Amino acid sequence: MRVLLLLSESWNDVEFPNNNMTNWFQNIEDVEIWTISGSAQLPNNECCKEYFLIGEMDMLKSIYNKKRAGKRFILEKKPQSYEKQNCEFTKQKKVKRLFSGELAYLARDIVWRVGKYNLDAMKKFIDDCNPDIVFSQRRGSIKMCRLEQTIMGMTSAPMIAYTGDDEYSLHQFSLSPIFWMRRIWVRKWLRNTVKKYSLLYSQSERQMKEYKKDTQVKTKFLVKCGSFDKSKIHTSVGNPIQIVYAGKLYCNRWKTLRMISKAIVKINEESHKQIFCLNIYTADTISKKMNEALNDGINSVIHGAVSAEEVIRIYNKSDIVLHVESFDLHNRLLTQDSFSTKVIDCLSSGAAIMAVCWEKHAAFQYLKKQDAAITASSTEEIYNKLLNISKNPLLIEEYAEKAYDCGLHNHQRTIIQKQLKDDMGRVIR
Repeated sequence: MRVLLLLSESWNDVEFPNNNMTNWFQNIEDVEIWTISGSAQLPNNECCKEYFLIGEMDMLKSIYNKKRAGKRFILEKKPQSYEKQNCEFTKQKKVKRLFSGELAYLARDIVWRVGKYNLDAMKKFIDDCNPDIVFSQRRGSIKMCRLEQTIMGMTSAPMIAYTGDDEYSLHQFSLSPIFWMRRIWVRKWLRNTVKKYSLLYSQSERQMKEYKKDTQVKTKFLVKCGSFDKSKIHTSVGNPIQIVYAGKLYCNRWKTLRMISKAIVKINEESHKQIFCLNIYTADTISKKMNEALNDGINSVIHGAVSAEEVIRIYNKSDIVLHVESFDLHNRLLTQDSFSTKVIDCLSSGAAIMAVCWEKHAAFQYLKKQDAAITASSTEEIYNKLLNISKNPLLIEEYAEKAYDCGLHNHQRTIIQKQLKDDMGRVIR
């Protein structure tokens, strides 16, 4: 089976570890993958060799010169120019960060709408691939909608897609008129594009219902996968109890960690000894305000960045691993349908999971429904759940077992990959 993947960003497992495509397609049998990527950054993964890369700067230049955007790339060994090209790509990313915000996002939408693809080279790439099916890692953007519609005009292969963000609904909060201008523009493109899919995957039941109602597209639940080893289940509890968060602090996640830290301080003070310690591992820049809130050196400690391999070792030594999302209105609506790969890392860690999120967050609802995590959706609940754990530490061992069981029964790699291949086979037939 030949699968043509459409990606918004580079498939680079070094810079973007634990991404969906590697999670699903690594070591999958009898599937050959070709990729069209909306990024000039060179790929770095073990799943795919054939690429067609379309850079944003190339799309911008194509508006005012005759050179069209898009070139073929074969990933075999790192070419000598690899580091040089990706160094240039890093410079472009730094420039983009300086020009962020809704107006900049709108400008980028316009570039991807009016920029000119190298259609001849793209068509040659697709013909050489001769795909049986097209799989798009759906992003709610003009960039991806236009790319998908262009590809649909070049191949008769059916298209399926996956979405992990709330990119369509109007159930958002922003005071910016440009935000709503972009939202409505993208929504119109999405409605026309999604109708043409043979299947749409999501990890949010709310989102699937909305798409099905508005576009009549067939939807299905698709979860990420991992490997689960029963010998990793933790059978003892540390003193103090080690709680670990590893990940980004954006979308005000750090404020949720601050809520947890305050509850820990209160319990430790009331107990006149250290019951809990919160350990935070992140590559994000720490502001003075964050440092004061999360790094007192006793109740809560910021350790900085560690590698993906080191995170696994840290999880193995922890008692509770955290999945957190923001509680403020804008960010909780923005991330309501997301289901981070970190959830799978937590399920396979051998530790107990504590999920602290808005109660309608997709991953929170999933973990609560599966009874795979200790859940809290308010300041009071955070304190009460931690206080209960301090009085009954065996709950940690109980939920470590429950997390393993959830992972084993719902996220085993062989089962998920078989489901994905079977679904693609049915769509092709």
